[in-house]
Amino acid sequence: MKFSTALSVSATALATVAIGYAFYFDYKRRNDPAFRKKLRKQSKQSVKAAKKEMKAAAQQENMMIEKAVKDVVEPGVLPTGVQEKEAFFMEQVATGEALFAQGPSYYVPAAIAFFKALKVYPAPVELVMIYQKAVPKEVFDLIMKLITRDAAVHGAGGASASKDDVDDSVPTAESTKEVEDKSQKPKEAVKEESKEEPKEEPKEEPKEEPKEEPKEEPKEEPKEEPKEEPKEELKEELKEELKEELKEELKEPKEEP
Repeated sequence: MKFSTALSVSATALATVAIGYAFYFDYKRRNDPAFRKKLRKQSKQSVKAAKKEMKAAAQQENMMIEKAVKDVVEPGVLPTGVQEKEAFFMEQVATGEALFAQGPSYYVPAAIAFFKALKVYPAPVELVMIYQKAVPKEVFDLIMKLITRDAAVHGAGGASASKDDVDDSVPTAESTKEVEDKSQKPKEAVKEESKEEPKEEPKEEPKEEPKEEPKEEPKEEPKEEPKEEPKEELKEELKEELKEELKEELKEPKEEP
């Protein structure tokens, strides 16, 4: 009981001290201009320190990226055989996964490991899509920085024969843009066709209907009238033939006696 009471007393004392300090701090902040200036200076100093840390981290990151891009094209860094490339790829991917799992401070080394694996992979564009789904966004952004920097430094074709084999498998930013443009072009064409089609339909329908109706009626009526005339001519011809036959028959018996 004595130990529990001592703990409760110490807890209440700490709570009262914290509450009292909070009230004192708020009072000084509102009523003491010198205290407010001191707080502003402290906040500015903390912001400056944070900016310096960010700049130092960015500089260190850029230095590591530059070093990785230069080291990759050095002879002997990347393997040349098929089996050696497969083993190197698996090793670098496992290293990258282990590094980014340790926290944000290991994101740059993890991205460098994934970049090295990308350099020996036969289908780099497909591997980039896999990276986008499998690794954190921060690591993927670093991988893309490495790819774009490598394309800017060595994409002009200033490498030796052994380096050309490596550079052929690197996806550049231009190739990714071309793929996006090609995927967007058919969508735009479909949109333009869908916009043009409804404009043509209402114009064609009213023009076709009035043209067809008057053409059908006059064609049927005059066809029936001329069909009766040849029948009468045939009748007259038959009558004349019958008359001639009768005349000949009548003439024949007169000649016999």
